[in-house]
Formats: sequence, C-alpha cells, structure tokens
Amino acid sequence: MTGKAGVPHVSSADDGRRIAGEVGTGSYVLQTGGKLAPSLVDANTVRIATGDMIVQGRHIGVTSPEDVKVASGSQGKKRMDYICVHYTRDVSGSSPTLVETVEWKVLQGTPGSGAAAPSVPKGSILDGDADVTVPICSVTFDGLTTGQPKLLIPKLTPLADLGDSVSPRFVAQTSTGKLYQPFRCDLPSGRMAALVCIYNNGRPLASTVFPISIFARYCTGSGICADCYYSPGGFGVHAYYTGSMLYLMADADVYRADFVVF
Repeated sequence: MTGKAGVPHVSSADDGRRIAGEVGTGSYVLQTGGKLAPSLVDANTVRIATGDMIVQGRHIGVTSPEDVKVASGSQGKKRMDYICVHYTRDVSGSSPTLVETVEWKVLQGTPGSGAAAPSVPKGSILDGDADVTVPICSVTFDGLTTGQPKLLIPKLTPLADLGDSVSPRFVAQTSTGKLYQPFRCDLPSGRMAALVCIYNNGRPLASTVFPISIFARYCTGSGICADCYYSPGGFGVHAYYTGSMLYLMADADVYRADFVVF
C-alpha cells in the first residue's frame, strides 16, 4: 500500500504499475515542453526536443534538447532506423544494485530496395524485464539523403482537456428581452452547441442543436442568425457569433435564451 511502513517499501515497479493503470500500458508523450518533437540537425544528427513521456509506466523527462547520432545512408539503398529508449535494470552478480537507467539507442535497419522497419527485441518493463528497448521515433534514408524524423508514440490528452471535451458547458444566457446581448467567448470548433428557449422560471420550451463550426461560419449577424422557436406561443430566441463575441436575444422578457456547448 501507499503508506508509512517504517521502512522503504514503495518501489519504482509499484509506481510504474499505478501510472500504467491510470494512463495506459504503452508509451505516450505528455503535453509538456517541446513535446519531444524530433528534428534533423544534419544528415547524422537527430535532435529530441524537451518534454516528458510515459514508457510502460515509467516517467522519463527530457529537460534540455538531446542529440542522437545516426549512421549515414547508403548510395542507392533505402533504410529505416528507430531511435529508442533503452531501459536497463542492474541484475548482475550475486548482489545486484537493481539501479534503473535509460538512454537513447538507435536500432539500425537493413539497407535495401525498401525502408523496412528494424526488428525490436522483445521485453516489457511492466513484466519485470531488465533490458527493454522501446522505439520513440523513426528516421528514413533514401540513398545519402536523411529524411525528417517522425514521432512514433502518441501524445496523451491531459485529463483537464479530456473532461472539457465530453462535459456540457454552459456559456451564456440573456437577462432581458428584445435586445441582443454580447458575450465574449472562444467557441471550440469541434463541439456541438444548443440554443435553448427557456422560461424565466427555468422550464425549457424548445432547443436547436448544431455544430459550432457551421454556426460560427454562417451565423455571423442578426440577419443570418440561428433561431429557436416554441409553438404555440411563437416564442423565439436568436444567436450569432462574430469576432469572438456571441450575441443572444430573446423576443420577450418572459423567457430567455441559453447557449450551451457540449
């Protein structure tokens, strides 16, 4: 358990299993620093930007850009190399230190007519293996030309962003009728929105649902707005969006316009 025991008892393996259970058992780039973006310095040098990653439950941080050397390409041949995290745990001898280390390691592919991916040794940190190689990015060679390196592991979406992407978010509501009221907001283009016609006592009358991308593109003025009507009664509310400003109006004071993003 995570708790005082009088002696050190929470190991890196304990922490690794917990992290893997929370974020996944694979390898992921966190949304920090330069997000480990790889770039080509010269034909034989790949630079890994700052950032953090989770590799099979282990957190690895790159606090300053790090350069990794790759071998030159071969005339008339293609090749693919993997730049990997090489994890080791000392299990040598009768009294191993069990010290864990990581370093960059290049797995060089075989030159040929095509750029085939190199083979990766089997191993899993979570399974307790003491020597594990995990590809992080790839770089291809076409003859003597070195291509731009590509990140192989996905970027992990922060929980705050993930929660915001699935949770409804109330944006604005009118406080009086017959006039457009402005609200400053940045509407996320990949979400949906609802324009709701609602009595002042909180009872909803009608709603209209639409993609924000369509709303922001076409509903840009009072003459080309989104509308929601309740019949019988002819109650109506209206909305448009321009210049990062949302404009809402209810046709009467007895009801209001609500705008919700989800």
